[in-house]
Amino acid sequence: MTRVWFYNIPFHGHVNPTLPLMRELVRRGEDVIYFSSPAFEKVISATSVRYRAYENLGAFEQSRAATHIIHLGNLVADTTYALLPEVLSTVEAEKPDYMIFDMSAPWGGIASRRYGIPALASFPHLPFYWRTILNDRRVLRKGLQSIKPGYGYWRKLQRQTAKIVKDFKLRDPKDINVLSSSAELNVVFSTRYFQPYEQHLDESYLYVGPEIETNRQEAPLEIKKDEGQLLIYIAVGTVYRANLQFFQYCLQAFDDRRYRVIMSVGRAVDPADLGHVPRNFTVAQYVPQLVILQNADVFITHGGMNSISEAVYYGVPMIVVPNTIEQALNAARVEQLHAGVYLEPDRLSVEKLLQAVESVLGDPETRHGLEEIKRSFAEAGGVRRAADAIQTFKKHHGLT
Repeated sequence: MTRVWFYNIPFHGHVNPTLPLMRELVRRGEDVIYFSSPAFEKVISATSVRYRAYENLGAFEQSRAATHIIHLGNLVADTTYALLPEVLSTVEAEKPDYMIFDMSAPWGGIASRRYGIPALASFPHLPFYWRTILNDRRVLRKGLQSIKPGYGYWRKLQRQTAKIVKDFKLRDPKDINVLSSSAELNVVFSTRYFQPYEQHLDESYLYVGPEIETNRQEAPLEIKKDEGQLLIYIAVGTVYRANLQFFQYCLQAFDDRRYRVIMSVGRAVDPADLGHVPRNFTVAQYVPQLVILQNADVFITHGGMNSISEAVYYGVPMIVVPNTIEQALNAARVEQLHAGVYLEPDRLSVEKLLQAVESVLGDPETRHGLEEIKRSFAEAGGVRRAADAIQTFKKHHGLT
């Protein structure tokens, strides 16, 4: 039995894709310790791995305030600086046989290099390739919007990175990448079919597809829908602060008895701030996503990879309104593969929302696009292929 430690960040989009792999590793006899926060203890422990909380949970408190990717990089750098003392000391003292770390948890990669412990990375999102920004004017515009207000954040990030390198005596500044940490083996929970410019990413990136746990424990929700009503599901992720105007456009657009609307606003928005909520809406900070997607006709989403994968699994066409550059890349890919429509948040209107919904409802090309992506998921190999690759990785490093 080999001992593996998994360093992740406590967000649904990063934890949920990894849970089936954890079950498979345990089934194969691995002794896994999974670092996260108490909010995820129950779902992590249900996989039979051993949950362990970060000692400095306050390091993650500010992460939900991120407004764009460079700002998020600042927050990840702060988190890394706060967590490294405990991570380095525990790894040095207990020395696991190998490690897994999330692409947004650079402290795992730093510890593995310092103590010569083999490590692989978990990618719940697509790896970045620069040409994808140039392929779509909307993505390019989103990238420029992120850079312009982020100039000060870039400078701060450079200072933060330099401080981490100096204070923790890293050998090389490249040892820390707060935006996307990679390793010798990178397990990507998507497919090369969905990855733009996939030919430019080498074989260290193993695309195994998402494995949707349809029996995932979620809070029950009774979905009340009149005959003939269309169910629209609206949700944003848990990392970036949502724009209140986006939700207000949705309230105006779908204030119509033809629609039954379930809207999840996340923890960063107080439902009381929305003002008048039409009677055909259910508004909450969190809702059971899989339960709703099984019944939804359209999904209006921020475009996180986890949400896209779940929508594809249930064949739900998407209207993607991205907050960030990586979500914009996902949105463009959804549209390119005919699985939905990309709408720019700063050019959003009630009319555009309504037009987008009507354009995907019952559209045969959209249905075919969703089926093709789902087929690529089914053919990717899933967690068994990932676990097989990890076994090969272990043998390469003399671990049994």
